[in-house]
Amino acid sequence: MLARCLPRLRHAGAVTLLLCGTLLLMVVLIAAATLQMLLSGRQLAVMQRERELAFRAAEAALRDGEADLMAAATSPDAHDRLALWPAPGRCGSGRQAGLCRPALAGPPVWQPWLRPDADVDAVGVPLGRFTGAALPAGADTLEPPRYVAEILDEAPAGYGAPDPAVAIAPWPRIRVTAIGFGPTRAVRALLQSVIQP
Repeated sequence: MLARCLPRLRHAGAVTLLLCGTLLLMVVLIAAATLQMLLSGRQLAVMQRERELAFRAAEAALRDGEADLMAAATSPDAHDRLALWPAPGRCGSGRQAGLCRPALAGPPVWQPWLRPDADVDAVGVPLGRFTGAALPAGADTLEPPRYVAEILDEAPAGYGAPDPAVAIAPWPRIRVTAIGFGPTRAVRALLQSVIQP
């Protein structure tokens, strides 16, 4: 009788071993899937943080560009900065750095900022060049954000006259475009606004 029970016990042991192996494999697969999900969530959180840093840097540069243009438009020496706009498709230098006039046909001057291999330093001015502004505390970026201002339409003759007795015609509309970077130049944010000083 004992001889007849032994094959059944061996067969039951093999089934138990197979069941335990299958359960162990399922636990390992569930643990690997959970780890993968946690790592993906961490990567998404890091990417969102880097994007937020780039956005805040671009926002600071946009505010700086707007403040620069508004200050230049209201100062008595407005003609030093805003009177001489470059030729269409070109950007100014010196006191007119960051001031551009769009080409009649073709891409805007800030278009190269969108390419990953572009030299972003070739266009625009860095944050604080004319206003002395600085990045807010906690900005974890090595590259300063930049901005560029483009005249959108021509102002009438006599705009921005420094003499308050002279009727001042309205200033032209100006588009300010700013780029901010995250911890590396690969993470970028681009913002625009249109102002009329």
